[in-house]
Amino acid sequence: MCIHIKSNDFFIREETMIHLQQLPSFKLSILKFDVEYYKDILFERYNIPFPRLLDAALTKRRAEYLAARIAAKRILNISGEKGTPGTALDRSPTWPTGWCGSLSHTNEYAVALISPTSQGLIAGVDIENFEPKVLKETAYIFSNQKEQEIISKVVMDYEMALLIIFSAKESLFKGLYPEVKRLFLFDAAQLIKFDEDKNKVIFMLTQDLSPMRRKGIELTIYYMFFDRGVITYTG
Repeated sequence: MCIHIKSNDFFIREETMIHLQQLPSFKLSILKFDVEYYKDILFERYNIPFPRLLDAALTKRRAEYLAARIAAKRILNISGEKGTPGTALDRSPTWPTGWCGSLSHTNEYAVALISPTSQGLIAGVDIENFEPKVLKETAYIFSNQKEQEIISKVVMDYEMALLIIFSAKESLFKGLYPEVKRLFLFDAAQLIKFDEDKNKVIFMLTQDLSPMRRKGIELTIYYMFFDRGVITYTG
């Protein structure tokens, strides 16, 4: 189910709430925001604490941070949770007791993916703009020859498939980080299947990341398109 709302708020232009069919316990919130209308007082209006890490941040960064937290708060509030996501020392988001989630943003969109922790799932989400030239120039950083051979056989544009692979690995990192508690590189996960019919990609871990996330484990990431690019998510 998808709920789309046109907002009367100049900062938040549009809101979309999605109950994901592939991940029934999760809700996905998508906000379109306009940095031109950002003001610090909006933190108070939305009842979101202004973190010290933003003291020296540019307006753009403050707007992106706020929009992502608003997206998360929308989900928490409709689920009966009055708490607000915070920020850990490593700058990853923290969640009210009983909840797990993930945040991402571009320069005008923010997304939040949230689920109760009782489901025992991870949460990872990423949103990316489609920039074909950049993808071609950087493909070697986030994909290897075998992965590029797989996506060369899909129906969609090669560059869009590249974007999905990049974004999916970002979602995977965000989902696993709270458990792994360390950084790992793009080659820690190998693409093994690109399923256009079901809008999903499957990766296999190429190394042990934690006692629960061993080499050879397969993980599924889903994707959807929006007007500027792609959103990927896993749980």
